[in-house]
Amino acid sequence: MGVAAMAEPLTLKISSKRQITIPAKVYESAGFKDYALCTWTDKGMFLQPLDVDDEDVTVDILRYLIKEGYDGEELISHYKEMKKKVVSVKDKLNEAERDIAEGRVGAVDEMQERIRAKYGL
Repeated sequence: MGVAAMAEPLTLKISSKRQITIPAKVYESAGFKDYALCTWTDKGMFLQPLDVDDEDVTVDILRYLIKEGYDGEELISHYKEMKKKVVSVKDKLNEAERDIAEGRVGAVDEMQERIRAKYGL
């Protein structure tokens, strides 16, 4: 299935847990891996593959905005707004690894015991 075949609208089922399943052929053809970048546009949600090994997601933001027809000061303005909304996946993964290494993350029962001991609950 090529990109042209994916240009047609695609109906997706949303589960009771608010999860969307992308059909395997579409998933593979579009180049999705473990992460996706979701961007809100005036036409709705825009979902695209996100490669977390690419530290600079800003290039993808700029490509998207240029494709949407923005340039000059309008491009800069929209870029600044979108950049605020993008969470660095690598930063979040590094933060999670620090939390684990420093003992802030553990089994729920252990954390409950620490909270009870600390606050006398």
